[in-house]
Amino acid sequence: MSNATYETAPTEFVQVGGVRFAYRRFGRPGDLPLLLLNHLAATLDDWDPLVTKGLASEREVILFDNAGIGSSTGDTPPTVAAMTKDCVDFCRALDLMSFDLIGFSLGGMIAQQLAQDHPDMIRRIILLGAGPRGGEGMTFTELSVDELDDPESLLMFAFFTSSDASKGIQSCRRPRPVSGDMPLQEIVRVRAAGQIEHAKRQSFETPVHNREI
Repeated sequence: MSNATYETAPTEFVQVGGVRFAYRRFGRPGDLPLLLLNHLAATLDDWDPLVTKGLASEREVILFDNAGIGSSTGDTPPTVAAMTKDCVDFCRALDLMSFDLIGFSLGGMIAQQLAQDHPDMIRRIILLGAGPRGGEGMTFTELSVDELDDPESLLMFAFFTSSDASKGIQSCRRPRPVSGDMPLQEIVRVRAAGQIEHAKRQSFETPVHNREI
């Protein structure tokens, strides 16, 4: 098992056309890796180490920033379908032809699209806090770019209730320590802001009716 963890794994890069994707991989190599797709406006630094370290104790875990997000270059895609295409390009660049997948919120929408478009690539999927694109309550219209100034408040608003128990769970999160390979926060904010604006428009598209996968 690699000594690298979520906190210590170096950020690596792979070039696909005009986009340089940032990613990290760590954990126990095995049969198939586990790819994690994060929520709206989140980068690969935003996964909770309690989750990723637990997964990495049994699996090889791969985190990445999709095009236009975090440390990756390129433009923020305007649709879930376009985000999915970028995800597929990234996977092929790393020769990931088959893997398991966890999709959180917007990442879950991408996971569903990926399974529909490329069922041969996916063995199993876990969807967290997700629904179908265009589904009830999945509109993102209540989100504001200004909320990116306080990422913790944005996360609380989107995924936690106002109860003391829910707030207590959120307070247990421990972000990845700041390191020299992290992007400037203003760059992250600008790219995430573009993702929010695209997501608002994306939410009004006709949903794709999912088949059983």
